[in-house]
Amino acid sequence: MTTEQHLLLVRHGETQGNREQIAHGQTESPLNEHGIKQAQTTAEMLLGWERCYDKIYCSPLSRAHDTAQAISDALGLPINVHSGLMESNLGDLEGATYKELHEFGYAKHSIQDDDFTGHNGESPRAVADRIEQSILEIRALHPNENLIIVSHGGAIAHLIARLTGSKPAFGPQFIMHNAAITEIILPEDSVPEIIVLNHHEHLPAEFKIDPTQGDSNNNRPPLTVDDLTLEWLQAAMAPHLNGATFSAFEPKIIGVGEGFMGQLARVALSYNEEAAGAPTSLVAKFASTKQETRDMAADQKLYQREIGFYKDIGDRVGVPIAECYYSIYIEESNHFVLLLEDLAPGETSDQVIGTDKETSREVIEQFARLHAKWWNNPELEQYEWAKWLLTAMPMEQGLELLKQSMIEVEETGKFDAYPELKRLMPLLGPLFKFDPAPPFPFSLTHGDLRSDNIIKPSAEGGRFAIIDWQLSGIGDPVNDIVRWMVQSISIEDRRETEQELLGLYYERLVEYGVKGYSYKKFINAYRTNLVVVQLMFSMSMDSVDQSSERAQALFHQFYSRLDAALVDWEIEKTLKVLPIIYPFIKIMLIVQKTFRQKK
Repeated sequence: MTTEQHLLLVRHGETQGNREQIAHGQTESPLNEHGIKQAQTTAEMLLGWERCYDKIYCSPLSRAHDTAQAISDALGLPINVHSGLMESNLGDLEGATYKELHEFGYAKHSIQDDDFTGHNGESPRAVADRIEQSILEIRALHPNENLIIVSHGGAIAHLIARLTGSKPAFGPQFIMHNAAITEIILPEDSVPEIIVLNHHEHLPAEFKIDPTQGDSNNNRPPLTVDDLTLEWLQAAMAPHLNGATFSAFEPKIIGVGEGFMGQLARVALSYNEEAAGAPTSLVAKFASTKQETRDMAADQKLYQREIGFYKDIGDRVGVPIAECYYSIYIEESNHFVLLLEDLAPGETSDQVIGTDKETSREVIEQFARLHAKWWNNPELEQYEWAKWLLTAMPMEQGLELLKQSMIEVEETGKFDAYPELKRLMPLLGPLFKFDPAPPFPFSLTHGDLRSDNIIKPSAEGGRFAIIDWQLSGIGDPVNDIVRWMVQSISIEDRRETEQELLGLYYERLVEYGVKGYSYKKFINAYRTNLVVVQLMFSMSMDSVDQSSERAQALFHQFYSRLDAALVDWEIEKTLKVLPIIYPFIKIMLIVQKTFRQKK
């Protein structure tokens, strides 16, 4: 007799009720077209599953039975029906919309009270008792066999909570996608162990129905910090809580004057039980509440960039970042939600004062590592979010914006305190005669490397990390270095340490494997990227929120430090020669890139 048994729990495919946000409970609701395809896709996936299964048991409701039938057809296994595997009896709430469930407080009451029956239906404890007893009966009939159980979202969540000893009985942290699977080991003499939870990666994107991202008031993603709810946080954070449940949360806005493109909040988390390993706080990041700012972000796909970064490469980017717990982008309204690791007690430098020399050195070390890892890496070209940012704006439009900025500068005197920036503006116009060549060499770039986006250890602890990846993607790696030097270091410290830091960066690139890139090319790229940063700050930035005193102080330092760097590097000479030599540089870059692709 085997000493351990496996259960494969399968939630049924999508029904029209799921699609329309209606809770059917024990009421019949057949699979819709999507649900049939989901069931077939899951069945096909199980043909290649690493473990063999012997029997299929399912709920008598047609949506579960038809899902089981697809699996039966694929695996050649018989189907057995067990009435105890039915969904929760919702009593008066059978057929209610998700919105009505939320208004009634069904999830809230069920999470807080295992014996809640205010809806005249089954209590969470009763559902857990029923489905646990059903599994015991089934296992007694098949002690030597692995079993596939096809049931419902609520019933399965209650079962997983009961098997793993998790609270509450309602099991909101275990709600699965339609047609997703969870695999559990049932050892003879020890606690059951989840080895696969809510596996749905096999489903094509159009067939994925996420139970935490629906359209109902209680499940839809919050658009601002004020929209956060306990139920939504519980569902979104479930994979990171080890079965624990929230009792309360307390958000607090942070980063005023720093989060120019969005809203940031630190969210303190309280639990109903001991929550070893679960976060006690997190950082929630949202789109800007200002429509003008969101429109600018949409033009440059800033929100998609950060979401794409975390989803596609965040776990292997090669430098320290915050862990991403949850992410979603809502294309219709250009909103997004990110739930991130709270890096406190780590802290940022005061960018107005300037970053200390030790932190600057660590930044250069880490960015040399980042750039070398992704140096000319063709994988980046596969991601839509990583598209080179400058290609998003036609050159004619850019030239017109520059002309408008020059008029504004003359009329308002906004650059009177930055004489070099103002004096060199007319020399930028000729650069718009040429379509820019895609960067080569290229790498993954941060795009907004400055003090506010670097976390460093404080006296209380913490760790080094790089945050805020809204401008990440393919770019000239030297642009990151220029941005750091002219945005985050005081003028005095830059002049003292610049050559040392540039030398360190280049040495590390070579050490980490970058070849065919001379120090002379690097310094020339540094000069050119000073011009790029100059061009960016010469444009109007009225769409960026600069209303706070903090933002105004920051931008003053940006302009002052850049102004000094333009003088120190004699950028006037570069600006005068670039229109002459640029066509030749562009041809050489294109030839080099073509040659690389043919190697």
